[in-house]
Amino acid sequence: MNFRKNLAAALLISMGTVAHALDEVVVTPTRYSQSLGEVIPSVVVITREMIERSPSVNVAGLLRWHAGLDIGRTGGLGQQTSVFVRGTNSNHTTVLINGVKMNSATTGAPALEMIDTSVVERIEVVKGPRSTVYGSEAIGGVINIITSVGDEGKNAALHVTTGRYSTDEQSVHLGYANDRASGNLSFSQLETEGFPAASESNSNHGHDTDTFDLNISAQAGVGEFLFGFWQTDGNTEYDSFGSDLDHDRRNNVVNVAFSMPVREGWKSTLSISRMKDEIRQNQENFLGNEDFALTDRMVYDWKNDIAFSNNVLVLGASLADEGTDSLSFGRSYKEDTQILSVYLHESFARDRHSLSTATRYTDHEDFDDAMTWNLEYGYYLFQGTRLFTSMGTGFRAPDSNARFGFGGNPDLKEETSRSIEAGIKHVLTPLTSVSFRIFENKIDNLIEAILTDPATFTYVNRNVDEVRIRGLELSLGHQSGPWDVSLEGIIQDPRNETDDMPLLRRAKRTLTGSVAYSQEQFFAQVNGLVTSERRGISDVTLPGYGLFDVSIGYHFPHVTLALKAENLFDKEYELASGYNVPGQSIFAELQINPVQ
Repeated sequence: MNFRKNLAAALLISMGTVAHALDEVVVTPTRYSQSLGEVIPSVVVITREMIERSPSVNVAGLLRWHAGLDIGRTGGLGQQTSVFVRGTNSNHTTVLINGVKMNSATTGAPALEMIDTSVVERIEVVKGPRSTVYGSEAIGGVINIITSVGDEGKNAALHVTTGRYSTDEQSVHLGYANDRASGNLSFSQLETEGFPAASESNSNHGHDTDTFDLNISAQAGVGEFLFGFWQTDGNTEYDSFGSDLDHDRRNNVVNVAFSMPVREGWKSTLSISRMKDEIRQNQENFLGNEDFALTDRMVYDWKNDIAFSNNVLVLGASLADEGTDSLSFGRSYKEDTQILSVYLHESFARDRHSLSTATRYTDHEDFDDAMTWNLEYGYYLFQGTRLFTSMGTGFRAPDSNARFGFGGNPDLKEETSRSIEAGIKHVLTPLTSVSFRIFENKIDNLIEAILTDPATFTYVNRNVDEVRIRGLELSLGHQSGPWDVSLEGIIQDPRNETDDMPLLRRAKRTLTGSVAYSQEQFFAQVNGLVTSERRGISDVTLPGYGLFDVSIGYHFPHVTLALKAENLFDKEYELASGYNVPGQSIFAELQINPVQ
């Protein structure tokens, strides 16, 4: 595909990135509330309104409309899904459910394919290293998925979607909130017959999943009690070397927290969370056993937020007890690991200057101790124009599969990174902004799977001495009355400098944009994406492509009807070599809000 022609086409339908109000509050970059206008890292915010306008029923479909978030998927809904943030590995991104890490400890990657958007209220994405804030895995960035939260009073909603590939989704949401307590309960069910996942397959590969989400908060004296439970449980059919197989997968996150003021400006929070990830194969392997992979992680965290004068200080400690158990391709292991961390963050703002520092000490039971840090500085050159720069380091311990699973290497070293970024953001009007960033991320000892026998897909894991990712990002945004116009672009070079090869499945150039029109009753949106070619497995080249989605809807009293199209022009493309993607797909949606 001619990239320049597609770039021009996308420019005709998009002229800026989503222009969020400058006083919008985000929590993911530093684990405490900040105005989006004051945040230095590159942050993407996907609101509930954007989710409702999108044809996508899973999180990966939402993320791909933002430059620097490359998606890889081996087929349709439910198939293995990866996200590459700014050219880093798919297991270099920490994915959170309401602030709790859901990355599997067997592979290091999150189960993005299992997350249904119907119970998601908001997504915050931070691009760039956040290991100092969130620990191992966050070399590339953080994706925080925040589930349903209720408004004051009673609220209820019923949502139904039906469309191509016999895809049906139903969800129910109930909520209640007053000045002392709130509670939200959501349930969704998604089912699709799918299509052949592999290019050489003639069988449809379906997927179904049930999602349950419960969140409760209540005042307890001068303190606040929080409880959250999220679970998704499903089955996925897939193709493996010409055989039709299926597995069951369950993910759940439980979080209990209690916060109380110690004194004025000082809040202390104690939280206990548990994350479980289970994959169970339903067919026997060549040894007559059924493969499985299990992760069970308990995290105890004590965090103190202290505000004084122009400073915000965050001080805390975290203890993770992580267990893995796996049998795959005849290789089995069972590991238990403890990880102790102590962290300190400080933010300072005065006049035109802002400075943020962060340090984290990690004592990993299986690897050397690690000290990571971040330093961020911003300066208002004049009103509406801000210069900024940041530096930071990252750390990731090899996951259990990489060390002990099929193709495992027990001698793997931990991955470390060093990054630098600089840029400028200019606010033309309160609703129009432009930003430009350049960045470089050096990763030492990156873990890479080397294919040793393509016929049997045999591979071995190794450390790559040095990887360098250089790039620049541009974002533009404008809101005017009912119009919201957006554009994001990235040019990057994710490269294995040891072998002088581009990294797999990362595009060098991507442009995304959207045009949305929304009034009290009617809404419409067009999304556009253009991306360049990428390197696939065995040095196959995955061609560049362009995609368009469109949605229109109308709000009646207590009822919303919408018609949406994914891959509007039925484009043929590949996200992973040898695997199909959805063709043109039309969906009809009905949402009923009996109580508002």
